Amino acid sequence: MAATYIYAVIPGGVAGIFDVAGVDDGDGDVYAVPYHDLAAVVSSSPLPDYRGLRREDAVRYLVAHQRVIEAVMQAFPVLPVKFGTVLPNETRVRHLLAQGEALFRTTLEQFAGQMQMEVVVLWDLSEIFQEIGREEAIIQLKAQVAARPVEETPAERVAIGQIVKASLDRRRAALCQRLLPPLQEVALDLVVNPLMDESMVANVALLVDEAGGRLLDEQLAMLDERFEGRLHFRCVGPLPPNSFATVEVQGFSFESVNEARYRLGLGETSSLGEIKKNYHRLAAQLHPDHNPQDPEAEARMAELTWAYRHLIAYGETQAVLVPDEQGCGEAQGLFQGTPAREPVCSFTCEAVEQALLIAIRRQEILA
Repeated sequence: MAATYIYAVIPGGVAGIFDVAGVDDGDGDVYAVPYHDLAAVVSSSPLPDYRGLRREDAVRYLVAHQRVIEAVMQAFPVLPVKFGTVLPNETRVRHLLAQGEALFRTTLEQFAGQMQMEVVVLWDLSEIFQEIGREEAIIQLKAQVAARPVEETPAERVAIGQIVKASLDRRRAALCQRLLPPLQEVALDLVVNPLMDESMVANVALLVDEAGGRLLDEQLAMLDERFEGRLHFRCVGPLPPNSFATVEVQGFSFESVNEARYRLGLGETSSLGEIKKNYHRLAAQLHPDHNPQDPEAEARMAELTWAYRHLIAYGETQAVLVPDEQGCGEAQGLFQGTPAREPVCSFTCEAVEQALLIAIRRQEILA
């Protein structure tokens, strides 16, 4: 059975099909999996894992991922999910929605009425190189190189390249000091993205509301006039707030959780309090300060700390109630017991495979 690819979380909690091709090249529908007043936009996935792809394949799937999100955005507020997020089936998708329900709802409310605009500023690189070529340091080095055989001037040629690069960086930084403040004035937030190549002066994502979007057009026109056409401005949007709020979902491997619990001397179930108690007890025994003659003390302490952090992250995923096909509640997750008591964490293979770490993170585009 094909895995389920997740594109976004939207409000509404209504099932439906979207008229757009997904990462499976249109072989299946892109549709909504509802849970309460939320829904996940999903499709079948041709791959179980999108890590380690060849660049051209990664770009093809990424374009499909973005195409779906932008199509859904025409009808719904969208909380994007990180590219390449796959879960085994719709049941796990509902588990994700249930576990992250409060976080998803709060984030959708926070970004309601807001959109991302991407501004790229370019310069004429050949013109800039000509200007740099007229700098005194470059002129002197070029004269030295020209007067001697090529094989005698490798150091000077490297020095020329370094001076050119340093001059490019100084000029770009000076321009950004003039470009970014006017853009920040109209934005609710701003992320500076990596430059794709030397032809870029700036590559920024701006979070704006409707009024900010109109003001952005005015600021770009003003900047174009100020720089007298020497810079070229490209503005793309509106887009979903990918750079400011993207859902990241992380699962756990049974092997890593099992190793961590053994390091802390825990049984098949444990509370968060017991995890912390065992860690502090073992840390007091293994800390390098208490074992100054042991060359392995630091390594053992690092392993213990990793195990503790791993189990705390695992343990803090909360129990949720996911309705089954008949609408009845079925407890899923890794905690058992009543919410009024400290939950008990299960380390069984089934519980570990159901656990999900959910976070909303700012993202930068891939350079």
